[in-house]
Amino acid sequence: MSLAIALASVALPVLAVEPQGGPAAEQAETPVELRPQYVEAVREEGDGPVAGYVAKRSVTATKTDTPLLEAPQSISVVTADRIRDQGSLTVQDSLRYVAGVRGETYGLDSRGDSAQIRGSSPLLMLNGLQQSFGSYNNTRVDPFTLERIEVLRGPSSMLYGQSPVGGLVNMVSKRPREEQSTELQVQYGSFDRKQIAVDSTGPLNDERSLLYRVVAIQRDSDTQVDHVKDNRLLLMPSLTWRPSEDFEWTLLANVQKDDSGTNSSFLPHRGTVLAAPYGRYDTDLFVSEPGYDEYDSEQIALSSLASWRISDDWTLRQNLRWQRSEVSYQTMYGWPPVLGPDNRTVNRVYYVSKPEVDVWVADHHVEGRFDTGALQHQLLIGVDYQRSDAQSRQGRGASTPLDLYAPVYGTFDASQVVLLDQPNQHTRQEGIYVQDQIRLNNWVATIGLRKDWAYNKVQGKDAQKDDAVTGRYALTYLFDNGVAPYLSYSESFQPSIGINQATGQAYKPLEGEQWELGVKYQPQGSGSLYTAAVFDLREQNRQMPDPNNPLNTLQSGETRARGLELEALVEVDADWDLIATYTRLDTEVLKGAAVQEGSRLASTPEQMASLWSLHRFSLAGIPGFKVGAGVRYVGASWDGIDQLKTPSTTLYDAMLGYDHDEWSVSLNATNLADDTYYTTCLSRGDCFTGNRRTLVGTLSYRF
Repeated sequence: MSLAIALASVALPVLAVEPQGGPAAEQAETPVELRPQYVEAVREEGDGPVAGYVAKRSVTATKTDTPLLEAPQSISVVTADRIRDQGSLTVQDSLRYVAGVRGETYGLDSRGDSAQIRGSSPLLMLNGLQQSFGSYNNTRVDPFTLERIEVLRGPSSMLYGQSPVGGLVNMVSKRPREEQSTELQVQYGSFDRKQIAVDSTGPLNDERSLLYRVVAIQRDSDTQVDHVKDNRLLLMPSLTWRPSEDFEWTLLANVQKDDSGTNSSFLPHRGTVLAAPYGRYDTDLFVSEPGYDEYDSEQIALSSLASWRISDDWTLRQNLRWQRSEVSYQTMYGWPPVLGPDNRTVNRVYYVSKPEVDVWVADHHVEGRFDTGALQHQLLIGVDYQRSDAQSRQGRGASTPLDLYAPVYGTFDASQVVLLDQPNQHTRQEGIYVQDQIRLNNWVATIGLRKDWAYNKVQGKDAQKDDAVTGRYALTYLFDNGVAPYLSYSESFQPSIGINQATGQAYKPLEGEQWELGVKYQPQGSGSLYTAAVFDLREQNRQMPDPNNPLNTLQSGETRARGLELEALVEVDADWDLIATYTRLDTEVLKGAAVQEGSRLASTPEQMASLWSLHRFSLAGIPGFKVGAGVRYVGASWDGIDQLKTPSTTLYDAMLGYDHDEWSVSLNATNLADDTYYTTCLSRGDCFTGNRRTLVGTLSYRF
């Protein structure tokens, strides 16, 4: 925590060996006024910046500023330095080297960040509050705006209410800082990517009680797929008022406009992972219509983050956010995704959606620290609330066929598209929770309980009301040498927004439970962190792709995932950082549709592994050089009914960089060998293309 200590108007007597009343005596009568001095006390905060790759504290795992060793759950923190070194252009890119996580489940999908944690889609959160409600109705968070990305694996409904069984991704925004600094950044890369960005922060007054930060981005870019753009305008200003050490209030705004299109083409199995008479499709193949296709999204969001230490032992916090988003989504895709008799052509359908979503989210909690005898308590009591109101106009119908090997566009008459108002949907959730972190010598018990009430109303249909009690119970032992084994049990409850388009009924809540046994190791005085965990989780009402409609999902009975995760963040020495991960997953649909029962979960590799190394060095006596290299292995996955296997993939990444004074230059390469691969193929007939080789050069100036 930054501590500013002002030393002013200090009179120092001057000692001299002069007779009384001499010049020295006259000088001694004149006080010497010193300018204010500021001392920066370096202490990592659980939601603040981290130097390097290894965070030691987190707020996400417990909603309190807790050392990672004491968090009785698997959690990985991707720091801003790591995002920068690995050249991550999206949030899903930044998850490529995280244990238990598949960072790009649906390849280069421009419509959102797709990922899997322990075999299920995670909840996306921003600053501890839910960020996404539904699908394809919001902007994507830009990693340049983030201080850290935290991946909490396993159920977390005791704290967050709406967490799925696999876990959540909490993105932490950059906030004002006391020290003045500005970064100007210019990027150019593959597919004519041109981006400029600025990040400036510092005090607005001498007392440093008023701080500011401004993050802005402008991007003009094409993508791997023909006729699809990736343009962005973003402004994220924030202001922090800190009148005393006991009170802090941050106001944060985000205004964003993205101009993109559809680069997920729902390509048939034949011509991707299966042989076809005319070979594979080009990876730049565009299946929609130029001039018609778009995925344009706009968002404005206002957040209030307040903390008040009302006494030495008690702190009150209030986090609020309002956001409004609008999307214009127009696309065409092959449906059914099957080659016609000529082995070249697919029939296409068009789909149009114009959603507007208003969201309110709030979390209020009080934290108290006290003792009862030999027990030390860190008590958390909170209530949270969220509300989402969505309306949309949609249209769909048959379009014209397309030759996937020699596409001819302009055959579709857009005037035939008719948009119809869809039923408005209102969702609401309230929750109350209590958590106590109890410490006795080296033992830490984490006990929490929560009650949720959920309300889901689709216009013209009966309201759906659900309630649930979820808990987390865990025990950790902290050895003096930095080893921390733990055992935990946790539950999940996630109301599902949306309706089953086949039945017209609202989705049932997803419910799950997990046992996890793990160990963490952070050697004393080291910048390294080692974690290992085994787990067994079950989920009810899991959502799965509808084999008859790519825009719909179905719900199964019960699924299971068991696995092993290993992750090592190693500071080999002051100039060498290493990341190594390994994941083993065994999944099964225990109860569900006959075609799915007994099968492995769709798009879930049984094994994943990764290794990233970054080394800083001097060349010809000139310091500041750095080189990084990484390898990612994603094992084979299945289509959800164990009929079609998507082959495994091994990809290579690299970076070169040089830092000198305020200047920094780097070149990042992902998929260095430029392999063509497919991230997943589904039983409904379609496959998703992975990212081809991408080169991005970045020039930064900091002052």
